[in-house]
Amino acid sequence: MLKKCGSEDKGILTGYLSKEKEYNTFLLADVNAYGFDADCQDVWMDWEEGRCTGVFLRFYTNLLVYTQEKELNAASLDFILKNHEILVIMGKSSLFAPLETKLEKEYRCCQKQLYRLESRELLKPHCPEVTQAGVADVDEVFAFLGSIKEISGLYTSKEMIRDRIANQDGIHLMIRKDGRMISHGNSTTGSEHTIMIGGVATEPAYRRQGYASCVVSALCEYILNQGKTPCLFTGEGADALFTGLGFEKLGGWTTLERI
Repeated sequence: MLKKCGSEDKGILTGYLSKEKEYNTFLLADVNAYGFDADCQDVWMDWEEGRCTGVFLRFYTNLLVYTQEKELNAASLDFILKNHEILVIMGKSSLFAPLETKLEKEYRCCQKQLYRLESRELLKPHCPEVTQAGVADVDEVFAFLGSIKEISGLYTSKEMIRDRIANQDGIHLMIRKDGRMISHGNSTTGSEHTIMIGGVATEPAYRRQGYASCVVSALCEYILNQGKTPCLFTGEGADALFTGLGFEKLGGWTTLERI
């Protein structure tokens, strides 16, 4: 049975999601930060025989999913997709395998890997070119992320970016050259033990010059100084960037973007 969650369910959700805290950083963070009454968010759980068997969280037009069962409850997923505009679905790769044929008709699949950093030994030293974005920079951040084809589908809401910056749900860092943004990365709201890094991108003409390494290193220092673990999801093509900074690979992550 799919159950719409309220504040009385927070303890059950947190306990269930914390069993794989790195994979569920987004879910844990959004439950804690936005709760159950915000317009931008809905939380459901599958409830079977007195226990939670799956979690679905809509954040704006993104849907995060998780279960410890062998596969997602297809009926619950169908209900949410029919009743809400969902442009992106995200979750642990193994959860989507049984649904690939069904979902591939409407969603483009992107496979990524989950990485975790536990030591700052290989991080780059402080780079003075890295600055923090504020609310006045929202339009520029949104336009830049929309121009990067590898990640543009994940940043379809300017309102989401504005809310995160205004509410200080993590930080957006950037490097500018000749008065315009050429590299970017941001941290998101974290869970008790982890904080996710996202939006790591550099304009094509400036790639392989160390700008992304500087931005990511600054983000990691910010996270580690809070006593938390930096985590991120990225495609195989960026493996050298992150392993070069000391990240270790944990497993697969799937992003489905609406066609």
